[in-house]
Amino acid sequence: MATEKDARGRAAGMVPWWPTERGHARGGREPLTREQIVEAAIRLVDREGLDALSMRRLGQELGAGATSLYWHVKNKDQLIDFILDEIVGEVRAEVPFAQGWRGLLAEVARAVRRVLIRHRHLASLLSERPTLGPNALEGIEWLMDALRREGFGVVDASLATNAIANWAAGYAVFECRDPTFGPDVSADQRQVSLEALASLFASLPADRFPNVVAMAAETMHLTADDQFEYGLARMLDGIEAHRGRGHTTASSGPSAESPGS
Repeated sequence: MATEKDARGRAAGMVPWWPTERGHARGGREPLTREQIVEAAIRLVDREGLDALSMRRLGQELGAGATSLYWHVKNKDQLIDFILDEIVGEVRAEVPFAQGWRGLLAEVARAVRRVLIRHRHLASLLSERPTLGPNALEGIEWLMDALRREGFGVVDASLATNAIANWAAGYAVFECRDPTFGPDVSADQRQVSLEALASLFASLPADRFPNVVAMAAETMHLTADDQFEYGLARMLDGIEAHRGRGHTTASSGPSAESPGS
C-alpha cells in the first residue's frame, strides 16, 4: 500500500517548478536522500536554532561531506524551501477528522499552531517567502475540495482557507517569537513573568489607566490557548455570517461618477 510520503513524492513530480530528486551520488556508503537531508535539517534547527543551519553543519549532522548534500540540494536557500514545504505537509497530516466545515477549519487552525510551535525557530520564515511546494498545493486542494463539498463556492472557499490559515500562522509566529518573554522561556518562567507583569499593571494609577488596571485584574489568568480559541471562534463566526453574501474588492467604494451620470 502506498504511503502518504509516496503520494507526496508523486505530487512533487507534478509541480513543474519544483526540483525533482536527482537520484544518488556515487560512493561506497549508503546514499543520502533529499528526505533524509530535510528531516536532519529540521531536527538541527529545532534543537539549535536557525543560525546553526549551514550545509557544512548539516553534513556533520548526517556524517557526510557538504558535497554529498549538494547532489540533492542546490544551496541553503533551496533547502529552506524544502523544509517549509515539509512543515506544511505536517499540518495536513495532523488534522483529525472533523464534522462539518466549521469543525474542519477549527482543526486546521489548531494543527497549524501546533506544528509551528513545535518548529518555533522556523515559523517566522513563513512570513518571509512564498510556500509553493507540492505539500502546500496539495493542502490547498484538499481543503478547498472539502469546503466545496460543504456548499462553499470557489471564492468563499478560497477566502475562508486563506483567512484561517493566515490568522492561525500569524498567531503561532507571534507565540514563537514571544516578544515579552523570549522564545525559549519555560512554562514556569513564563508564569512568573506574567505575575510580575500583572503586578506592574496593577500598580498603575487607576484614574489615568482604568482599563489597563481592570485588564490586569480580570484577564491575566487567561492562557494562550484561551486567547487562541476565542480568536478562532470569532473568525469562524465571521466566515459563517459572511458566507454567500457576495464579495467586495479592495477598490470597491463610492463610485467616482456622479449619480445619474
